[in-house]
Amino acid sequence: MELRHLHTFVAVAEERSFSRAADRLRIAQSAVSRTVQALERELGHPLFERSRHHVALTVAGLNALNVARATIETAESLRGAASCNERCPGR
Repeated sequence: MELRHLHTFVAVAEERSFSRAADRLRIAQSAVSRTVQALERELGHPLFERSRHHVALTVAGLNALNVARATIETAESLRGAASCNERCPGR
């Protein structure tokens, strides 16, 4: 599982659209679809109910969304902590 998979999943969930998520992420819609499908295969559950004009989170998707957001936030915190220089607290 990669952070970009989680970023893509969160974007689709927030935008409620694969194409709007693609615009937001500045990548092709087909790449968004492939990324979400790869994440769904890895997790073993569909994250979205899809129809021609509708995208909605499944129960698994709802459960995964908060964890995905928390994981992204933790990764960003880790990046900040790792980039800290000599003036950082605790040194």
